[in-house]
Amino acid sequence: MGYTIHFSEVFPYLPLLVKGLLLSIAITAASTLIGTLVGLFSAVANLSSYKIGRITSKVYVEAFRNTPLLVQMYLIYFGLGQFGIQIPPIPAAIVAMTINTGAYTAVIFQAGIQAVDIGQKEGGLVLGMTYPQAFRHVILPQAFRIIFAPLMNQAISLFLFSAVASTITVPELTHQAMFVDSVTWRTFEIFIVTTGLYFACTFLATVLSDLYERTRPVK
Repeated sequence: MGYTIHFSEVFPYLPLLVKGLLLSIAITAASTLIGTLVGLFSAVANLSSYKIGRITSKVYVEAFRNTPLLVQMYLIYFGLGQFGIQIPPIPAAIVAMTINTGAYTAVIFQAGIQAVDIGQKEGGLVLGMTYPQAFRHVILPQAFRIIFAPLMNQAISLFLFSAVASTITVPELTHQAMFVDSVTWRTFEIFIVTTGLYFACTFLATVLSDLYERTRPVK
């Protein structure tokens, strides 16, 4: 007997899927924001003259770039629980995603900072700026313009990877899709709709990123 497609059985659950989508966006936004700051500080530490800072940064970056996000999330949610440290699912997902994306953005920031002409820093120092001032007002803005696209790509990737949070019962989009699937037994339809929601968000983010790249002022 052939399978008959019925999207009508999925549509009543669209509000639930949208609710999951909004949570996916929220945890991605929080993780991206905090992870970007973590990545910036890690990049600065790795480029500093302090040996301990460089070693700590390199260990952090290599450890979290070379292990799966799912494993990291399990360690934080399930692993720490065995030591009496109970972290709720949503905060645990945000912590894992933040640490993970921080390691990737550290590499992006380091490349961007090193791409800025050394003469820019020297020019700032000649004008009487301290190194922190030159870094903040001269180097970092130029580095950010260089790495904006890679940072956006990392944020989009993190949004897609947020689906693994479903494995620790975070009610994000994939988790809600699996719930609806268990109720309706309409696997094809529910995951086609879920795929469309993921695609719509990532496509919109890509379009807005490209629009910003084309219209931003060149300095």
